[in-house]
Amino acid sequence: MRVPDGRVALGLVAVVAVGIAALVWLQGPIRHGDGGGPLGSYGRPGYEAMKVDSSSGVTTWTYGVRLCREPGTEPVVIESVAPTTSLGTGFRLLGLGVRQFLPTQAHESIISTDGWPPPQSVVPDAIQDVHGFAVTTACNGGAFDPTTELLVGLALTSPDGGGWQGIEVSYTVGWRHRVLVLDHDLLICGASVDCASPGSS
Repeated sequence: MRVPDGRVALGLVAVVAVGIAALVWLQGPIRHGDGGGPLGSYGRPGYEAMKVDSSSGVTTWTYGVRLCREPGTEPVVIESVAPTTSLGTGFRLLGLGVRQFLPTQAHESIISTDGWPPPQSVVPDAIQDVHGFAVTTACNGGAFDPTTELLVGLALTSPDGGGWQGIEVSYTVGWRHRVLVLDHDLLICGASVDCASPGSS
């Protein structure tokens, strides 16, 4: 029996590796909630909703959403960010960004702030593109440990209001594609969003 030489053996390994990668790709990304995969927000399940009101005359806002990596996992690289579903027709997406910073008592994460891009007095850090950003901050960090924050800019375009119901962050870990699904709403008050009742829309 003839034993394959090194080149043939390497070729066989490459073919097997490509086959496995193709099978994984065809199966689609692994979807998980907070605490169920390498990328998280707080590292545990939970619901949050942020509603903003335009009665003061403000029509653009920046929402902040914490992102973190579970300890011991490979590098987490963001591919894209999108809503799970959209509510209403009176809003539009202005932009996405991400920042990594060291919090202090005078320099904290935001829930939301007026304007997009956010004012430097509130977000003085460099805002980076979400596409290809590597999340390295740990989910088990303390209040003043390095923090990564996703920034979403939305604008009011009509009295209907609306916004995002749920957030989906597509990312890769090694060669595996995953999607973090957060039960986190980013909403603008209007006919589609009832701000008189917390937790309703």
